[in-house]
Amino acid sequence: MQNAECRDSIDTKPLCKLHSEVCGSTAPQPGDSAQAGKSLRMGILFCLIATFMYSCANICFKELGLLNIDVRWTLCIKETICVVCVTPVILYWAIRRRYFWPTWRWIVFLMVGGFVCEFIGARLHIWAIGTIGLVVSLPLLQAANMVCSTSIGHVFLGERVGKRCRVAMVVMLMAIGCFFFRPTHPDAEQAAQQLAGNILLLGGIGAVVAGVAYSIYIVFLRRSSNSRQMPISFIAVEVTGIGAVIFGLEFLRDHSFQISALWEDISPQVWRLVVMAGLFNMVGFLFQINGLRYTLVARAQMISVSQIIIGTIFGVLFYYETTNAMIWLGVTLTVLGIGIVSTPSKRELLLER
Repeated sequence: MQNAECRDSIDTKPLCKLHSEVCGSTAPQPGDSAQAGKSLRMGILFCLIATFMYSCANICFKELGLLNIDVRWTLCIKETICVVCVTPVILYWAIRRRYFWPTWRWIVFLMVGGFVCEFIGARLHIWAIGTIGLVVSLPLLQAANMVCSTSIGHVFLGERVGKRCRVAMVVMLMAIGCFFFRPTHPDAEQAAQQLAGNILLLGGIGAVVAGVAYSIYIVFLRRSSNSRQMPISFIAVEVTGIGAVIFGLEFLRDHSFQISALWEDISPQVWRLVVMAGLFNMVGFLFQINGLRYTLVARAQMISVSQIIIGTIFGVLFYYETTNAMIWLGVTLTVLGIGIVSTPSKRELLLER
């Protein structure tokens, strides 16, 4: 589905200007291997920064979970942070008549992707965590996300996955498998043993379906971000706005649609955590959008597996979680996989573009 016109429309303008449509840089030409290599490095860098930002946001979410804060409220406020921060930028450039508004076709296209992510992916992700736990659900989700993103990107975007990229995927899947053997707290192990087989199966299916939903959303995001008709700032506000509306309405529904329920009886500590989570998530999202402008969906999703590494390191440093040899083997394989996927041959690099 990705023809020459689509590939030529890839916008590689820097992240520092959210109004990227007014910046003057140009996309690298497919025939220029030096420019292609530079594009690859920028894409990897942006994806790594996005992964780190998302991991920092996850730490805040974990703290909010320990405080028994309603997940829907957390997600609503977290998404609202991006809307509040980026909308003034859009309005500023719109007033100066230097903002390029997307067409309705692109708006609807991105709304569908955002709905799949927020209403299906995030919902099933949260349900799977509550059903079978983070230890099992996260590797399943990451594996499904990585494989499906590669397949869908190849079919619908015409992205060619080189040999080294395929090898890196196998290494990443092996790394994900290692994380199934991480140590389990005795209480969690006892609770897991009490789970009925059907519940465990359904929770696993939920995690896999969530991964598939996220992969579909990532392909939508890649296709939208590659068009000059979809400014980065507009993508960020539309997607996060959809999440804020969905989770906000669900939260308010259970509170008789009292708007004041969104800010009443919320301690300063909770507000600090959710604002930090929202800011980390916003910066990560902006870097992710830019990363997808520079590199393949498959490569971006393989790099996102490093969230497990960062989560493991954070867990050891801040929560004194225990590890074993399999965990560190998984970390090593993940680093190896990122190294492989980040160093394609010149021929593969030009073919991928």
